[in-house]
Amino acid sequence: MDRLMIIILMMLVSNIAIADYFNTQRLQKIIGLFVTEKSQIQEVNSFSNAFAFAPVSPRDITQYLDENKGRMLPVISISRLLLDEQTGMYHHDVTSIVEAIAKAKHKDTEILFLMDEPFWWVRRACEEKGKAEACLDVANRYVETLSTFRIAGQLLRKHLPGSGIIHIEAWAELVLQKKAYPEENVVMLDDAEYLGFDCYGDIEFCGSDEYGYYSQFEYGTWVWDAMLAMESQQAIGRKLFVIPGTFLADGHFADIDTLINQIGFYGWILNQSDKIGGFGAFLWGDMVENNKPFTGGRNILQATNFLKVIARYYGVKTNEK
Repeated sequence: MDRLMIIILMMLVSNIAIADYFNTQRLQKIIGLFVTEKSQIQEVNSFSNAFAFAPVSPRDITQYLDENKGRMLPVISISRLLLDEQTGMYHHDVTSIVEAIAKAKHKDTEILFLMDEPFWWVRRACEEKGKAEACLDVANRYVETLSTFRIAGQLLRKHLPGSGIIHIEAWAELVLQKKAYPEENVVMLDDAEYLGFDCYGDIEFCGSDEYGYYSQFEYGTWVWDAMLAMESQQAIGRKLFVIPGTFLADGHFADIDTLINQIGFYGWILNQSDKIGGFGAFLWGDMVENNKPFTGGRNILQATNFLKVIARYYGVKTNEK
């Protein structure tokens, strides 16, 4: 029944005049930071043209957009809102998200929706929780997840013209895909305008004892090759989106020099091709994840100053004297 419903919805979506994709041909590269509280939007406004956040509920979306007042491009992480914990799979019902955006006082003309490590979460649901549907999807190279996000993306573009999708995948997921299918491109969302990965640590040696350590350039090459292959089949203006770490936490950055090196590396990478469209720093505010404290860039002076230098270089002027 679920498969039949997906087929029916795909037919319905295909009969709709598909909204235009997000415009990735921009005057400026996207420079943004991931904030953990809406009050931090004001803090990063002077040296960013975008900001990202992860709403716990649709209500958070309205509040963050009201705080932004249309000043910067919103990047809203919505994949967790679409996750069905019972199955370990995603659904495509974006109604509550669209309604929350409609309630905002300022109507943003452009929005990016972040799908944060979606394949990794499906794999974890299989391996850690034994979810049968998730295990089947991993075995089938995420055909159901791809279909679900394809539908979700088109529905979002239909209701919110000017919006788009950004897919950031976990480095470990890329490694496991390459081990299973070494001659194939890694699987990435095929309807996303921006594609990238995250790995926080040494540029030449990033990973873990469990899954291995690789150069971040290698991870990026895997995503790059997949992006170019998809773009050759259907051109929508796809671009790479780089994600530098801007925090300190055990198990990620051994010291401040390693942190600054990664920020600088991706600041340099951003300028190497017009097919690299954005720089999303994670993260600005402090947070706790899995009982591990993270110190965000707002409390690391060297990181804050370096981010401002990068912003100036790319024409995102600060308001500071």
